[in-house]
Amino acid sequence: MRDLASLDAEELAVTWLSQHDELTGVLGGPGRVGARNAPPYPRIRVTQVPGGSAPGWRWTATFHLQVEALGDLDRSTPRPVLRLAFTTAVKALHELAVQEGKPGRPVVTAVRALSAGGWLPEPTGQGRYVGVVALTAHPAAG
Repeated sequence: MRDLASLDAEELAVTWLSQHDELTGVLGGPGRVGARNAPPYPRIRVTQVPGGSAPGWRWTATFHLQVEALGDLDRSTPRPVLRLAFTTAVKALHELAVQEGKPGRPVVTAVRALSAGGWLPEPTGQGRYVGVVALTAHPAAG
């Protein structure tokens, strides 16, 4: 059995979203999900932020993940496109909690939106929708 230190919620979310067909279609192709604000755009950025819960006596922990839909640097990405990308990403993350367990993969037991998300451009003016989700999981057995 692995411990919670081996569970990287950010990596888990990025991997899941990168392979999600509906999100890939909304974003316009693969390679548009990661932890950095880098082309190609539009893209989804997922980063773990402070918050959540320590495992305590349980074998699970809750991680807070900031989900952002980022537009082109020249501010040309329409706001509705970013909103759709953001909502599709959050919906896709919720699907993690109903996936069948697979050997070697962490088990997500719950995903909950902590905010409805909203329009909050980067300081540079780059378009951005942003929100936070709580992902509760335990590491894979074995």
